Amino acid sequence: MVKAEVIEGIVDDLLRFHYDIFADVLSIRLLARETEPTIGDVTDEGDILLREERTDLPVGLTVVSWWKRFGRGVFPDSSSEISRLIEPMTKRFAA
Repeated sequence: MVKAEVIEGIVDDLLRFHYDIFADVLSIRLLARETEPTIGDVTDEGDILLREERTDLPVGLTVVSWWKRFGRGVFPDSSSEISRLIEPMTKRFAA
């Protein structure tokens, strides 16, 4: 039996996401700023907001306990279903 440990994808050719299933950590990053040096600030929710070092603009977000905080019911056993559930959060970040 194969078990996925990580799910990765790209949303609207704008954002890359990486979800570590076992650690329950979702990382979102703007593709256009993917290689830029960043500084991380801890948010009031305990997440990490990544800001571009040079411009101070937000370029990424690391969401700790994503499924525990935002998931509903039993964790899906399909990577496409998990990706579908992640997409709204990536779009909120991009807005």
